[in-house]
Amino acid sequence: MPRPAFWLVLVALTLDRAAAQQAEPAALSGALRPALARALPFPEAQPDGMPAGGVTEPLWIVRWPAAGDLRVDVLANPLNPGNHERAMKAEAEIQRAAMASQRKSQADYEQALRDFQRNGTVGDIREISLRDDGVAGERYDAESQLTIRADEFGDAHAFTVATSRLPEALPASGGPAVIVRVAANTYGEPGAAGDSEIIIRFCAEQAWVYFGALTTPVITRRSDDSVAVSVARAPGASRGVVVSISGNVELVNRVLQQADWGSLKAHLGG
Repeated sequence: MPRPAFWLVLVALTLDRAAAQQAEPAALSGALRPALARALPFPEAQPDGMPAGGVTEPLWIVRWPAAGDLRVDVLANPLNPGNHERAMKAEAEIQRAAMASQRKSQADYEQALRDFQRNGTVGDIREISLRDDGVAGERYDAESQLTIRADEFGDAHAFTVATSRLPEALPASGGPAVIVRVAANTYGEPGAAGDSEIIIRFCAEQAWVYFGALTTPVITRRSDDSVAVSVARAPGASRGVVVSISGNVELVNRVLQQADWGSLKAHLGG
């Protein structure tokens, strides 16, 4: 009878599609390390974030992705004396920013107490969070690491980035279709409702390396501190891939200039 045969074919097609969907991230993961190895010739990081072998000379260590993972992390070597000195200097600035935030929170509490005693209402009290490390802490975090992630996307890859500087779409050769990049900068973030204070934040150096048949990136400023970016597949194209890079400026430059993007494109069948 035709009906059982039809269902067998349908199940087979479904299984084939599921297998293909599982294979694509695995293939992308397998292509990532060979493409980046030349640009990141650093000792491997152990699971605890320490360098393998306890080496102290290298400034950087790298955590390569496990099978099927799509993320690479480059970390400042915590055993390097220069890195340790920079961390101690940054910690002093971070503590000053945290103390200033704590004083503001205490002032909010005292004002709320006075308001309650006067009219029975309680105003907003500033909460202290990790973001109160201030721009010095955010800058140190960004400059002490590099995060690289590869992702496939369907019809379009769209995102927003908090920045005062407009990202640029840059021509690419040797594999990528286009590169979108935003330089490290500071931007002003509005405070809480009713608070006129502008909080200064840090935007890390970032780049997005695109592969595939794609349309021209659309970059739109949404506000003084927010920009929308969208890159779409060209009509008839099968898929797109983006490698997102964020963190230390010198490492971003190194990856963009020295990675074997051609091998990554070849691995992806493009």
